[in-house]
Amino acid sequence: MINITIAGDLGSGKSTVANHLINNINYRIESAGLIFRRLAEQHGMSAKEFNQFIESNPKYDNMVDDTIKEMGEKEENIIFDSRLAWYFVPKSFKIYMYVDVDTATERIFNDKGRVSESYSDMATAKKEIIERRESEVLRYKTFYNIDINNYSNYDFIIDTSHATKDEVNDAVLSNFKAFEQGKEYDRILLSPKNLIIENEIDDASDDVEIEKRDGKFYVVKGFAKVRAALQEGKSLVAVKKMVE
Repeated sequence: MINITIAGDLGSGKSTVANHLINNINYRIESAGLIFRRLAEQHGMSAKEFNQFIESNPKYDNMVDDTIKEMGEKEENIIFDSRLAWYFVPKSFKIYMYVDVDTATERIFNDKGRVSESYSDMATAKKEIIERRESEVLRYKTFYNIDINNYSNYDFIIDTSHATKDEVNDAVLSNFKAFEQGKEYDRILLSPKNLIIENEIDDASDDVEIEKRDGKFYVVKGFAKVRAALQEGKSLVAVKKMVE
């Protein structure tokens, strides 16, 4: 059996999906986030402060990464909850979970279980979430020369911004099973509310194709399907092709 790697944005629901998977398939979870937070606490820092600290101290990243790589090579049936596990465990089903920053901010601000990520107000939370993401992108580009925002790195991308937990869980599980069985599956599922229509044309028969620019999703084809998804209140729409 193949390993699974889950990467994605803060507040996208990675832990929720990982827990759903282990309740339905015979896998166990290994979380780099827990290791990372333990290191931050040991140094008396917040997650954001530790992110900035290790930009010049990559050995702390290496401790987590080397462990993940070794486990991925020697063991199976593991779900790695880590932003870089897809890179260190290439023989895996690579999931990326996206969420827009406003939804992420609301989720994180209201999640009292995130003891190390508490904020005084929503504006501060949003600012620090953006800064932490920028820090991570810079760090991984500097140390590994990889772009974690490049969706071609992943086998399955899902937007959790406006979908329920059940919808996300079911979509991840069903598409993983299809992948595992060598069947066709929906590689990209995005919220129609996050798809930007600039120059709409009549293309009722076209599959949805989008262009990703500056972190936003612009519809190139499949305008009619996006409009229909919006009118029907669908939380996810299948995207056939994404240009980055």
